[in-house]
Amino acid sequence: MAASDVVEAAFPDVPVAMIDPYDIAAVAAHVLLDEGHFGRTYAISGPEPLRPADRVDVLARVLGRELRFQGLSHAEARARMEGAVPTQYIDAFFRYYADGELDDSVVRPTVSELLGREPRTFGQWATAHAGAFS
Repeated sequence: MAASDVVEAAFPDVPVAMIDPYDIAAVAAHVLLDEGHFGRTYAISGPEPLRPADRVDVLARVLGRELRFQGLSHAEARARMEGAVPTQYIDAFFRYYADGELDDSVVRPTVSELLGREPRTFGQWATAHAGAFS
């Protein structure tokens, strides 16, 4: 398998309910255009918690390519981030995901409640952006 067929990521055991940027924009437009939301805050999420390997599996199906996921150790992840990411962000990522201070796997009903439709899945996002992966 060619090196380009391997997808590497930090925090391989951490599921995240990824939210489609389209849904973020739709929620933002909705709440900004309706005065009834003034002063309120909303926690939003995507519809399903997926680990990095799950997301790679979805991409492989959508792209019709064989992809393999390889998780990075904490030391490898930190080394790759250093020099490209400010130290305070690296430390926050490790507190959130390695130490468990943040649980981004929680699926919230907010998108459905505000927009009257389900949030888009990672698979829908991948299908809409498949051309960017060629």
